Amino acid sequence: MKTQPDNYLYEQLANDLRAAIHKGVYGVGERLPSLRYLSEQYEVSMATAIQAYQRLETDGLIWSRPKSGYFVSPGTIKQLGEPIASQPKSAPTDVNVGHLAMSLINESRQPGLIKLGAAVPEPGLLPLTSLSRILAGVARRKYSAAASYEDAQGNIDLRKQIVHLMREGGVRCTANDIIITNGCLEALSLALRVVAKSGDTIAIESPTYFGILQVIESLGMKALEISTHANTGIEYEALKQAIKKRKIAACILMPTFNNPLGSTMPKENIQQVVDLLDKYHIPLIEDDVYGTLSYEPRRPKAAKAYDNNGNVLYCSSFSKTVSPGLRIGWILAGQYQEQTIYQKFLDNISTSIYPQLALAEFLAKGGYRRCVRHSARIYRQRMDQLRRWVSEAFPKGTRITNPSGGFLLWVELPKNQDALVLYRKAMDKKIAITPGILFSAQGQYKNHIRLSCGSTDGEEAQKAIKVLSKLLST
Repeated sequence: MKTQPDNYLYEQLANDLRAAIHKGVYGVGERLPSLRYLSEQYEVSMATAIQAYQRLETDGLIWSRPKSGYFVSPGTIKQLGEPIASQPKSAPTDVNVGHLAMSLINESRQPGLIKLGAAVPEPGLLPLTSLSRILAGVARRKYSAAASYEDAQGNIDLRKQIVHLMREGGVRCTANDIIITNGCLEALSLALRVVAKSGDTIAIESPTYFGILQVIESLGMKALEISTHANTGIEYEALKQAIKKRKIAACILMPTFNNPLGSTMPKENIQQVVDLLDKYHIPLIEDDVYGTLSYEPRRPKAAKAYDNNGNVLYCSSFSKTVSPGLRIGWILAGQYQEQTIYQKFLDNISTSIYPQLALAEFLAKGGYRRCVRHSARIYRQRMDQLRRWVSEAFPKGTRITNPSGGFLLWVELPKNQDALVLYRKAMDKKIAITPGILFSAQGQYKNHIRLSCGSTDGEEAQKAIKVLSKLLST
């Protein structure tokens, strides 16, 4: 490159960087290579590197931070509006999504699919090699562990390690506060069963994760959908009015990197909601399964961090960060601790011992934090790409969310689009998406879809978006 005139060099360098930004090589907010590195990599002078960055800064593609370098500007993505705040009916609803959800989930497991809607992490981003080695070692060294049942509350070494993770979310607890479960879904089910009974009304976000709806349905309870903002989560005033009008047995929320919205409640909102529910003695069941996958250096505080009276039942798992197949989750049940331990014992006595021992060792070696930091960086880049491709390819009137963590994107299509029809057409093209109707007990969100950058990336994902765009225009 250095054989060209200087005025051409910096333009060429700027164009190369511009293309890399538009392709998502450098995500929104990501730091660009240093001037020295750029100079050495492209074999140009420092002055040329500075000119290239100045051109991109003038174009609004990047911005500079004194003594820190240059960063990709949020303005590099074509800005689409956010989905409008949901407006569900104000009456409790019988839930009937189970069969449809299981049917679509089973279809999405077909071989050869591009899984653009699955809320699962890519195997390459999971520490499977380390885990398999640790599992083999644990089984060899502690083979006698399988000869007896583990404590219903779970392995003490694993619970001690989880205590450290909880502190990162602002939660102060001890190992005695933690109960190990078979994934987060069992934790949610346990929580619901100890605070509510068949026929009770459960307040939920709208939209909400269909697994929560399935649990509510299986327990014979009713769902009361509450208006939810695509960026800031459940609307406080709507929840407050619902509580004043109806008898609500419990509230289930996913305050941090919500599924499917990707939204995160501001801390002031979380405090308000926690205080409101505590005032009316309504238990809050918190699903925090994505909480550690923050794009920022520090994750947001969990709702449990604002709980002073044990009214929040906190549920999470390692399924999105370490291994879905190990089926290890946990719950902090607060004032419902003893009932939850007893219910866990009745259900299955205890969780499988070897996965617990392996995870305890993995966490003790510091592998978890390295894994999560790496995955979050990748997901941030992928989310930038996914939002860019949807913005460029989908029809006018499309709205998308702007998550600050996790790997899920909620897309509101123009009103004339039917997401279930799009799902069927996409499946014929070997592309799996998740239609929005699954996320509501009231059958809402017929023109919405959930996309994921968890297990699909790069050229394959971009091609899939282009196919979806064509299907939307036919």
